[in-house]
Amino acid sequence: MGNAGVSRRFVMISRWRLETTAERLWQLLTRPTQWPDWWPCLRRVSELAGGDSEGIGARHAFFWRSGLGCPLRIVMQTTRAARARELEATASGDLQGIGLWLIEDDGPGAVRVTYRWDVELGRPRMRLLAPILRGVFARRHFAVMASGAAGMARQLCCRLSQREEWSSTSRLADALDTA
Repeated sequence: MGNAGVSRRFVMISRWRLETTAERLWQLLTRPTQWPDWWPCLRRVSELAGGDSEGIGARHAFFWRSGLGCPLRIVMQTTRAARARELEATASGDLQGIGLWLIEDDGPGAVRVTYRWDVELGRPRMRLLAPILRGVFARRHFAVMASGAAGMARQLCCRLSQREEWSSTSRLADALDTA
């Protein structure tokens, strides 16, 4: 751990409610090359490999505008899919870790969407700046997620509400990394 007491791991969770069906949302989430059509911070997505019939093994390169002056390139590989319920992928590149979409019914004609982003900074410069810019990194992530939630609602022609976000870090994971 380069800086005592400072975690290089970020666990950020975003949750919101959409007045749509789980199936409609699933169709949107499982077509990542179309995400730039509705997610303003996403410049482009390139398919690197197709997956099996459930999408497991699919790899996509995501090119994000971070809002911090440096674009981010993240390759996501789908590792788990439960139709209209869960979609998980591992991240490599500028950020490394796991992203997990959860879809839960939330009353008639509505779903609650949760995204859990558990990552470490990949670029040495980002790791160096983490102690100073930790809060800025988290705020930018949540701004990107908020724009994605609004974009989802526009794309699905539905109402967005009850947006929540929170983050935490794990010093135990850092201690284990240095052991």
